[in-house]
Amino acid sequence: MQTPNPRYPHLFSPFRVGTRTVKNRFLFPALTTNFGAADGSVTDELCTYFRMRAEGGFGLLVSENLGVHPSGRVMPNMVMAESDSRIQGLRNLAKAGQQNGAVVFAQLSHAGRQTRSKITGMSLVAPSAIPCPLNREMPRELKIDEISELEQAYIDAAARAAEAGFDGVEVHAAHGYLVAAFLSAYSNHRQDHYGGSLDNRLRFLLNIVDGIKYRLGRSFPVMVRISAEEFVDDGLTIAESIRIASVLAEHKIDVLSVSVGVYESFNRLSMVSGEPEGQWLHIAGAVRRAGVLPVVGVGRIKRAEVAESALADGLIDLAAFGRAGMADPDLPRKVFEGKEGEIISCMGCNLCLGRTARPKSICPINPAIGREVQFLFKKQAKAQRIAFFGGGYATLTAAWVAASRGHNVSVHGAKNLLGGCWHYRSQVPGQEEIAETTAAIIRRAELAGVVFDESPPVAADCDQVWATRTYAPSKLPDRDTGIPTDTVLNVLAEPKNPAGAGRVVVIGDDLCSAETAIKLANDGAQVSLLSTGRDLAVDAHPGFREVSRRRLASLGGSIKTGVSSPYETPCIAEAERLVVGRGADASYEDSRHWQTMPVQIDVTGWISDAYEPGLLAQGVYEAVEFALNIEEYGTRSSD
Repeated sequence: MQTPNPRYPHLFSPFRVGTRTVKNRFLFPALTTNFGAADGSVTDELCTYFRMRAEGGFGLLVSENLGVHPSGRVMPNMVMAESDSRIQGLRNLAKAGQQNGAVVFAQLSHAGRQTRSKITGMSLVAPSAIPCPLNREMPRELKIDEISELEQAYIDAAARAAEAGFDGVEVHAAHGYLVAAFLSAYSNHRQDHYGGSLDNRLRFLLNIVDGIKYRLGRSFPVMVRISAEEFVDDGLTIAESIRIASVLAEHKIDVLSVSVGVYESFNRLSMVSGEPEGQWLHIAGAVRRAGVLPVVGVGRIKRAEVAESALADGLIDLAAFGRAGMADPDLPRKVFEGKEGEIISCMGCNLCLGRTARPKSICPINPAIGREVQFLFKKQAKAQRIAFFGGGYATLTAAWVAASRGHNVSVHGAKNLLGGCWHYRSQVPGQEEIAETTAAIIRRAELAGVVFDESPPVAADCDQVWATRTYAPSKLPDRDTGIPTDTVLNVLAEPKNPAGAGRVVVIGDDLCSAETAIKLANDGAQVSLLSTGRDLAVDAHPGFREVSRRRLASLGGSIKTGVSSPYETPCIAEAERLVVGRGADASYEDSRHWQTMPVQIDVTGWISDAYEPGLLAQGVYEAVEFALNIEEYGTRSSD
């Protein structure tokens, strides 16, 4: 029997949760995917997604949020557990998650006010008639008998999960959803015995927990997830959360999952690249050190050493590898085998979270997510010679897929520039971790058999040639400013700002412009960022706006947004250099905004590269479709 990586004795130690023994401390938490069916049923797609994480070595898996009542549906394809008719589908999901000796819990949830009536098909309900500041739809205050009905809905859903074979349940009492809304004075202004004091605000959760334990037995494992810090006025704080943990321990729950945030403070929870890993582990540690319950730690944990350190220091008992487990379902197995260099590291783009209310979850570095069966590649009967010119993420992904399917694949271009636009992103202060992801996807391609060659492809040696095009919507001024001017991508390609400590004005509303300003400021320039948009980095996840704003300010840069006439701004007159990024009229479909490689050979087609994560992902997914169906494009010899 293989022994685990000796560097991580705590991560690979077993842990007892109620009557179940978890084989290691790797937990895959509940993350919304929209892989369920529109009618609320479990799909093969969701089961495969769940099974792959179990087979990848996670010790404990928690299903995505299962709806306990139709009024609490939070997304169009939410899997429901509100009826006995759901049991067979839930049984399929539980069985999928229990592969390879994993323990699997069902997360029970009701969105409360943090959804929309167009999703639920009925009026929103909440402890108090206070709208969610983001969704801005007025909920109806629940009556006492309705509260009792919803408590029973949680208990009944737990019983269905147990009958379906789940090893335990997690009651979702975090992130501002219904149970959390009762817990917090931020959202609970009731004057009856469900509101006011913390003991009263706890009543809804305790009635649910007690009901589950009574129905299923005291030994049936129950985990509760809370936001120990909500980061809003009158929201939960660590002190109150320690008190909540103490009461829950008295009511015999088994584990407390310690998260943070509500919708209004969601960026504190959904951290992006450039923010520290595990930055909320100290909050979990404060609760754990109160000595009442074992805890799960969350907060963008993606490296085994971060989790091992937290376990060794007594901050947590289980480590949640959420987005990291989406990016690489085999993460625990690779750590176990000492193959950490092969882990496809989550790069914190947040596309998996930011799009879950709309299309299904996506991942630009793991396009297999949700369709893993398509990526169980079969070798093609006739191998083609495929050359890829350039080295962006989409190109590297297409090369990996094509080689995995048995084709003879080569990637041509400078090795020190592999990663394309995201090679340049990795040079931005605070975004260095992206280089780790780039190295991993290069390694993935190499392991599939891709050959890297810095010389151009030779026509006689290729059946197909795919070249890279780059989305570069920089808009140069239509008049002579008399100031040296360049584009953001050109500046990012520079090893260091040649202007030294000069005055530089960056004009652009996109992420690339914001991060170019950061790089220039870090290199010593006096930078002013002018955005024609309502904010900076408007094309990316909101978290990047906060990160960029903080970092640029820390480097002495200034920011102005909503600038309708940037060339009339006073700071232009003092500028020694202008750097321009995306203009307001930029379009992904406009061919004028694309730079194509100077290729001295006929090409089969173009693969897209982009700086902003969403556009990068679009290019990756298009490239995957090319690589999955590359035989349809024929060969050069048959043209």
